Amino acid sequence: MTGTKLVIRLVIATGALLVQACASDAVMTDCVPVDATPPATSAAIASTLEGIKSKYRLNAVIVGVEQDGTPLHRSALGVSTPGVPAATDMHFRVGGVGWQMLSTVLLRMVEQSPSRIALTDSVSKWYPAYPNADRATVRMLAASSAGFGDYIVTKAFIAELEADPLRVWTTDALIAHSLPPNQVPQFNDPGRDWAYSHTDFVMLGGVLEKVSGRHYDALLHEFVLDPLGLRDTRFQLDANPQLPVLHTLQEGDFRDSTFWNPSFVSWAAVTSNICDLGKWNRAFGTGSLLSPQTKGEITSPVNVGLGGLTATGYFGLGTLVYPPWVVQRAAYWGMYTTTAYDPTTGMSLVVTVSLSPDTPANEQPSNEIVTEISKLLTPDHPVPR
Repeated sequence: MTGTKLVIRLVIATGALLVQACASDAVMTDCVPVDATPPATSAAIASTLEGIKSKYRLNAVIVGVEQDGTPLHRSALGVSTPGVPAATDMHFRVGGVGWQMLSTVLLRMVEQSPSRIALTDSVSKWYPAYPNADRATVRMLAASSAGFGDYIVTKAFIAELEADPLRVWTTDALIAHSLPPNQVPQFNDPGRDWAYSHTDFVMLGGVLEKVSGRHYDALLHEFVLDPLGLRDTRFQLDANPQLPVLHTLQEGDFRDSTFWNPSFVSWAAVTSNICDLGKWNRAFGTGSLLSPQTKGEITSPVNVGLGGLTATGYFGLGTLVYPPWVVQRAAYWGMYTTTAYDPTTGMSLVVTVSLSPDTPANEQPSNEIVTEISKLLTPDHPVPR
């Protein structure tokens, strides 16, 4: 990606909350290991995973590979906690994948109720006092091109998050941190530039709740989770992740962050496992939940040329696009997850990793794993790093 770094990391030293999940927390599941690739490919995947796990000294690596919905490879390496092996059915935070889901909810609402919400609607219709909202559209929120100040990087916000990692953050509280004196706009001409901003997505979810008069959790279930049968995916605004859970260690001080409240990322506070994410990855990459007229919006290149984005790597609606790959990357509180879907081959890649105290700083190993596996499975067009 030329001129723009799309991997957003949040490194926060927070108060200690150490809660350990025990092996008895496990539940029955059909998300089990799979090895259905030819022996040479299977050996190459295993070698790749072991090599990258060792290179970055990771606690755990969990991988799911599917083609046209058929599992090809599913494995877990390492440990969740000492004495508790990582497992393919473990749940983890999915971060930016939640923006893909949010964008899908938006488009489905636009399809069903065009008189109530349209992509061209002004954001000021729901947030009239917000700076530049009169020049920003709903579509710009999903495309992260509204230019609203990113609350997540402000010193005031970091301080509050450090003080109470169990806090339940509301939409209004997060948006308030994107305003002066905490933050200023990234740019003042919405749609004429591009910069990743959590605030854009938080406000988008706020708009959807205002339009529908319903909580986002209900919208997510109606438009995404229930139609796809994603029973291992949950919108989480509390400190109780789904079990069994992959434990994570916060970057920097490597305290156990597994049970901290993820509501500070708002509508991206979603947990899942590699099996549900495989189903989601395919549904999102093919636009199966959307009409033929609408699904092209997801990968529309309207941001190309803005903020250093190019035709070979840009931000669509809630997602990265490296044609033909539809990609998402997430990194926070010691969790690194990468998903990639290739509509030309039906190949779906889902990877999550957890850090150890010996993991080098400022790396995103899940990206490298996806790239290296794609070199084995789609050698003529691997996923760029």
